[in-house]
Amino acid sequence: MKIVSLLCPLGLILVLVAARQEGGSPIERLVLNKEVYTEGASFGDVNGDGATDLLAGPLWWQGPNFKTSHRYRAGEAVPAKGYAHNSFQSWVRDMNGDGRADVFQVAHDGNFHLDLYLQPETVSEEWPKYRVVTKMGNESPELGDITGDGKEELIAMQGGKVGFFSPDWSAPEKPWTFHAISEVRTKSPYYHGLGFGDLNGDGRVDVLEKGGWYEAPKNPLSGELWILHPYLFSVKGGAQMLVYDVDGDGDNDVISSIAAHAWGLAWFENDDLSFTRHMLIPEEKKPGVGGVVFTQAHALVAGDFNGDGLTDFATGKRYWAHNGNDPDSAGAAVLYWYELQRNDGKASFVPHLIDSDSGAGTQLAAADINGDGKTDLGIGNKKGVYVFRSR
Repeated sequence: MKIVSLLCPLGLILVLVAARQEGGSPIERLVLNKEVYTEGASFGDVNGDGATDLLAGPLWWQGPNFKTSHRYRAGEAVPAKGYAHNSFQSWVRDMNGDGRADVFQVAHDGNFHLDLYLQPETVSEEWPKYRVVTKMGNESPELGDITGDGKEELIAMQGGKVGFFSPDWSAPEKPWTFHAISEVRTKSPYYHGLGFGDLNGDGRVDVLEKGGWYEAPKNPLSGELWILHPYLFSVKGGAQMLVYDVDGDGDNDVISSIAAHAWGLAWFENDDLSFTRHMLIPEEKKPGVGGVVFTQAHALVAGDFNGDGLTDFATGKRYWAHNGNDPDSAGAAVLYWYELQRNDGKASFVPHLIDSDSGAGTQLAAADINGDGKTDLGIGNKKGVYVFRSR
């Protein structure tokens, strides 16, 4: 292992760690900042120079070197004991079609809400802010094209109902519209577990939550409630629920954290909409696949981390999620990618340790930031702000 520390602009310390994994490429560990600015992070080309940047809380770090940070709104680092209330999840998208990337962000002030920041024409550290959703729920909101119009909606909850938010694309700064697809499922905004994908093979995007999946109708905007197919993926609820064909049999399977604040990680094999659960980390404190065990897998993301053409996934421990009150809260803040392997028609996952002192937050950023065909990760949580990229 080779460690190099460099003093970079703005007083930031950039630490590069090259660690060769079995069957994989060396990985650079870039420590952008050790302070707490956000609970999650996102990739995107903020300044339009063609390089992927990392956005974390009120700051974004300029790619491809990530040595320089820029501010787009007010906000300072907070203590690890507590929460970065202004940033739980974020996305970088051009929302108003002016050719400049904007930011929208899930924040919390007693309720989850959604704030949109439109990038002005001239460089600024204070982008105009619009609160486009005043109350929303679920700790794992996702972006996906639910309506099939080529534009993404925000899949989340409101008033205890599962559904999705859509903007008026001619004026995205106006309040976004919520489209409920379920009856009331909870009285709490802190519902865990959410995902989307075509489970029944009809070409339409279904929505998943811990208690089952909602079958998309022909017209997702009709206002009718979607049919719920009950299936207990998880009792307590996990994180983002990934939907893709794990075993290569032509239908989509599900990968999910079983408990966002305890033990449990699994993939669910889809056989004609009958699911078989394959545990990767047991629900009790004992080693799982590859001898790996950790708690609080509060964020999952899909990607091809070794460039073999198969979709893997990454997850890790959400460090200090409830200020030390969760099971194994003092355990190492690990970050893993799980390699998908297929042999004789059977699928399995092999865990690879990326890091043991960063973990995951409520959102993992994933993109091929250096164009080598392998997925890289961005982290923003109570351990700081990081980028992990293949060398």
